[in-house]
Parts: sequence; C-alpha cells; structure tokens
Amino acid sequence: MAQTTSVRDALPVMPGASDAYRSAREELFRTETDLKERIGAVAEKRRALPSGPPVEDYAFYEGDRRVQLSELFSEGKSELIVYHLMYWADDDEFCPMCSMWIDGLNGVAKHVGQRANLAVATRAPVEKLRAWAQRRGWDTIRLLSDDGEAFARDVGAEDTNGDPVETVAVFSKDGPTIRNTYLSHAFAFGQWGYIDLLNPVWHLFDLLPSGRDDWNPSNDYV
Repeated sequence: MAQTTSVRDALPVMPGASDAYRSAREELFRTETDLKERIGAVAEKRRALPSGPPVEDYAFYEGDRRVQLSELFSEGKSELIVYHLMYWADDDEFCPMCSMWIDGLNGVAKHVGQRANLAVATRAPVEKLRAWAQRRGWDTIRLLSDDGEAFARDVGAEDTNGDPVETVAVFSKDGPTIRNTYLSHAFAFGQWGYIDLLNPVWHLFDLLPSGRDDWNPSNDYV
C-alpha cells in the first residue's frame, strides 16, 4: 500500500516551481520555524517576569460614567490589556497608525474577552473619542477617556512635553492590588516595531514580494 504524505507535512510549494525556488523556500521554511520558536521563547520570558510594580487605581470616563482601573477587571478575569490611543489636543483626528491598530483590536475584542479584559484609553475628551469611534466603527471594544494626565504619564503614553506616545500596558489584579505586568511602546531604544506583533497588517505585507516598503496608514481611506 502506497504511503501518503499529508499536505501539512510537505513543503508548501505549488507545482511547477523551479529547483532554485524549492531550495530557497526550504531554507526560508527553516528560518520561519526558527522564528516561531524564538517568538515562543520571548513569550515565555514575558510570562516569567517577576511581579510588576503596584499601581494606583486610576480614573477614566467611559462615556458619561467615571470608572476606576479596578472596575475594568470583569469577574473571573484578572488580566487587563490597555492600548493608549495617541491624540493631539489641537487636531481633529487621531493618530492614523493607532487607529489602524484599534481597527484590528475592535475586530478581535470578543475573542480576547474570553480570556482577558481589553480596553482603549486616550487623553482625548469623551465627545471626540465618541465621534472618532463612530467614524471608525469601533463597536466592540471598551473606550475610555483619561481623567487627568496621571495614567498617561505613568505608563509613558505622554512625554514631558505633553506629546502622545504609542503604548500598550498589561495589568493584573490580585485582590485589591493591581500590578503593571508589561509595558511597551511601538518606538523604543531608537527602533520601531516593538509591538508590531499586535497588528496583522504588517505581517500580511511581509508575505508580499514587495514587503512593507514605505507604506504607512492614513485616515483618508477609512
């Protein structure tokens, strides 16, 4: 009886590929496998971090209602991811890069909500956030306006000049104690891309022969 090979066990190459292509694709496959293992190793190190610093119970506005950071943890879920949306006080629009990120987060919010709490915060006033969310179609993710500058300053989402910074922050809650377990920015240590894994757009472009090139998102086509 002939032995069959599963498609999942074969090199992903269509018929008619040249030997040169097959050889290069095989080498790339090994590199992709190594990358997958490295990503897993980084995630393991992230999970193994010691207890992060305790934080205060920051306040936000969710529409017309004032809420505390502790209230963002739903029953049975002790972890919270917060993306801080960049906003300039003298601009009518929000950061197009951040907005693209939240377009994606809004799409997966119901899935993330099965395991963890997810919210977007910003220094923008409630009415501007509401209008922007309606324009973008953000209807599944929790949207918050900071009550004051303390949260943004403490997580590094606002610098000393008052300019916004792309930021993702993760918190855990054990009883009354809330801790910051992870904090990162898109741009850090002179390099971009520290939170690229949170957005699929770049990774889809990485599949293209032309790559990412110099493309950047815009608010004009949304």
